Amino acid sequence: MDSSQKNKCETIDWSVGEGPLDGPALVAAIGNFDGVHRGHAQVISAAIDAARARGLASAAVTFDPHPREFFRHDDAPFHLADRQEKDRLIAALGVDRIIHVRFDDNLRCTDAENFVTSVLPALGVKALFAGSDFAFGRGRGGDIDTINTIGAAIGINATAVALLADPNSAVISSSRVRAFLQDGEPERAAEMLGHDWAVTGTVRMGDQRGRTIGFPTANIPLGNLLHPAFGVYAVQIFEADAGQPYRLLGNGVANIGVRPTVEDRGVLCEAHLFDQQRDLYGRRLAIGLKSFIRPERKFTGIDELTAQIAKDARTARALLPPIKETA
Repeated sequence: MDSSQKNKCETIDWSVGEGPLDGPALVAAIGNFDGVHRGHAQVISAAIDAARARGLASAAVTFDPHPREFFRHDDAPFHLADRQEKDRLIAALGVDRIIHVRFDDNLRCTDAENFVTSVLPALGVKALFAGSDFAFGRGRGGDIDTINTIGAAIGINATAVALLADPNSAVISSSRVRAFLQDGEPERAAEMLGHDWAVTGTVRMGDQRGRTIGFPTANIPLGNLLHPAFGVYAVQIFEADAGQPYRLLGNGVANIGVRPTVEDRGVLCEAHLFDQQRDLYGRRLAIGLKSFIRPERKFTGIDELTAQIAKDARTARALLPPIKETA
């Protein structure tokens, strides 16, 4: 078991078969929470409010890896947030603990009854909040009613939180967020997330070709993050150091894709920061997508590519809000 302290929110890794966690009794929200969209925030906030009313600590219980990753190894990348970003978004809601339960064969084989009578007590959970569609245990055989039926004898209860819908009465979900991003609609994804979607990761050394044409870029491999529509975006670029509030570096323009004009080096986010020369190699950044400008395409050569990048940069500047000067 490993734990760390970040901004007063304790982050814990726990696996079935390990001993009970030390610490206070918990009111917990439970779910995968991929992307931590507004519906997830509603569930977690309900748990926090109940914890405060009862004088208990609050927690978010989630799973690592995501069950979809465990059962469907060959799926295309789908994560809306890497673990560090997911923890940051959850912690910002005000929970006392984030518990990552390892999704492995031991958890897969745990039936609903044992989940309620063994797993939840080991985590210290006294009350649980989840979306009304929450299912758990082997074969997804348990639901909120299961927890209340089995948990009554051991002092555990559960509350279903109604699924949050958008103004058109469509339920907000991670799958819909993914669909909007893949359709090149980051603004609509942001409406459901409650924040801009961002590519997060550590800047790696590239071929430095951008410097030679006047547009140096910070290159971040997408890895297991969802691949949004390939193309050019107006972006805002943030420092995203662990345990620190994000710090806006400035506006920019970014290409997400495989660079068909130059070479395929895997899916990259190549972000150019306007009006600044910074050494960003090895630093963790968040590239917040604001607007989709155009699809990725292949050019006849570097001159045509350079001209198009300059045009894209002008478009991005017009779309993005001005950056306020700080003293």
